[in-house]
Amino acid sequence: MADVIYKRCYFDWGGRCAYCDVALPRIKTGGKIKASIDHFIPLAKGGKNSRANRVLSCYPCNLAKDDTDPRETNQWPHVEQRLAAIAASPLLSHGQLKRLIPELVKQVSVEA
Repeated sequence: MADVIYKRCYFDWGGRCAYCDVALPRIKTGGKIKASIDHFIPLAKGGKNSRANRVLSCYPCNLAKDDTDPRETNQWPHVEQRLAAIAASPLLSHGQLKRLIPELVKQVSVEA
């Protein structure tokens, strides 16, 4: 299930970090994934574990954001707008994701 959530998040964010827009690899590299899923509004601060609150993030941005609550800092308005658009978009099936992810990886052009 975690892999499906990661694929969905990777697709929703176009294979790029929500915060700095760096292209991210889809697969594990050297046993480590260089991207992670971040909860935009931290779970500890009332955020939900849902598609409308999950972003794809590179490790440096995820670490820098830490448990910052964007509602308190007014940071990353572009991320909040994108999350609203993602929440309103149709949910793709796992089969559709399996077909679309390889093409997205090519477009992002990150060496995997």
